[in-house]
Amino acid sequence: MTTTNITPEELWNFPCDYSVKVFGKTCLELHATVCTIVERHTDKIHPDNVTKKQSSKGGYVSITLKIIATSRSQLDAINQDLQDCELVAYVL
Repeated sequence: MTTTNITPEELWNFPCDYSVKVFGKTCLELHATVCTIVERHTDKIHPDNVTKKQSSKGGYVSITLKIIATSRSQLDAINQDLQDCELVAYVL
């Protein structure tokens, strides 16, 4: 049996469709802030590629952005910038 060392880049077929999902407390700034952070690493995101869903009690919101990912390093940078944002509770 042989094993090969597969790099993270080889696991993905870039460019590819990718969804970034972010959770945070409901506030007016969250949507715009998340879009701005992701757009630093991508092209402008069309409003049709962004969906929001309010939690059942209204305290939290999830935002999903559909992007075209071009590399693993791009995804890592998006993830890190979102995690560093004080408005963001979780990133998937």
